[in-house]
Amino acid sequence: MHSDTFLPKSDRRSFFSAAAASAAVGLAWPEYLLADATGPTTDSFGALLPTRPFGKTGERITLLGLGGQHFRRLDVKDLAPAIDTAIEGGIRFFDTANAYGKNQLSERFYGEYLTPKYRDIIFLMTKSAARNSDAAQKHLDLSLSNMKTDTIDLWQIHTLESIDDVDQRWDNGVVDVFLEAREKGKVRHIGITGHKEPAVMLHMIERFGQRGIPLESIQMPINVCDPAYASFIEKVMPVCLERNIAVLAMKTMCGGRLFGGIGEGWGPRGKIDTRPVIPGSLAFRDATDYVWSLPIATRIAGFDTIAQLKENIEAAQNIGKLPPEKQREILAAAAAHAGPVREYYKRNLIERNNPAEKNF
Repeated sequence: MHSDTFLPKSDRRSFFSAAAASAAVGLAWPEYLLADATGPTTDSFGALLPTRPFGKTGERITLLGLGGQHFRRLDVKDLAPAIDTAIEGGIRFFDTANAYGKNQLSERFYGEYLTPKYRDIIFLMTKSAARNSDAAQKHLDLSLSNMKTDTIDLWQIHTLESIDDVDQRWDNGVVDVFLEAREKGKVRHIGITGHKEPAVMLHMIERFGQRGIPLESIQMPINVCDPAYASFIEKVMPVCLERNIAVLAMKTMCGGRLFGGIGEGWGPRGKIDTRPVIPGSLAFRDATDYVWSLPIATRIAGFDTIAQLKENIEAAQNIGKLPPEKQREILAAAAAHAGPVREYYKRNLIERNNPAEKNF
């Protein structure tokens, strides 16, 4: 955690620029990610986007995934076209969560529009934020029913809040429900998600390691601002690579705040940086290419319109290779925008460093 989180504005630019110049550039890709770099290129519904290994499971997933939270914002008439557009564009990784939308709305959309037609070719992921074993089992049963499937490809322990939250989910039997579901074949892989603080993710990795249980994926913020402020890329990603845990990149546009304004519309409202990073300081493709230049399994992208979905697909079809010097240029440009206002989802750090900011 950076002790300079709340530096005066006049000092923050130079501090963040210096940090970005050295952080998260040229991270080494392990051999298992480089092996068989081509992977499958087509299936029964057409050409796939390029695929990457899903950790050390032996499976591959498309390097662009669809963020299920955003389906609740679409007009009903656009739901099926959005799914079809994603499939036609080569996306085969689909993200959602039990908590997305009232009464599991996003999962139910998947059950109505995605799995009946495409279940055999997609990699389907959902999540549960349950705090006890009974809730976790209920969420599993609901997710299977909502999405009209017998098996979930990836089930993730969702939105880890704190060190205590990690320990309580172990103590309250949540992790045991996940492990039992994997043993029974109701889910094929298990992972975790979190966006508040790198130390929380590291603690959960350690708890799995202490039990000798393979953790297969981590979904966490990965974006051009992250290296300059309490970085998941800098602190968590190397541990994931060492332990062969697949990294799923989320918040790749800082929840929309790279474009200025309030972004996703959740989180603090009182302080908003309206300066757009995109297209003000960087091009959209600079931000996407940087994320894909890192050793991630997939970039999970949200969208509010089918046009935005198509823009993400086009970026995935035409990824630009970034040498280290270009990565440094991108990070230096983004660093001036990094910090608790843009990266509002890193809530623990905001509250710990300045309790007066708790409700902004």
